[in-house]
Amino acid sequence: MQEIERKTPRETELIKTLAEIEDLAEKKTKIYSRLLTEQVLAKEMETLSARHAVRRERLEKLAFGKAKKSEKGQDVSQISGGDVEK
Repeated sequence: MQEIERKTPRETELIKTLAEIEDLAEKKTKIYSRLLTEQVLAKEMETLSARHAVRRERLEKLAFGKAKKSEKGQDVSQISGGDVEK
């Protein structure tokens, strides 16, 4: 069985802050992907948005011990984020 690693309140707060930053980055890249007229750049922004979503989910899981659902109800860990490391 794995040992549960205890985090200090400061570490937990830092992880929450990082998750909020990833959330904002995800939202901005999603907006940019819709506004860009160049299709290649728009697709890159969609991919970047998915990567931010994956990182945000992982940070939330680390901070809260469980993964939250995305806005559309799908588990964001299922999103292909290209070369995102697990």
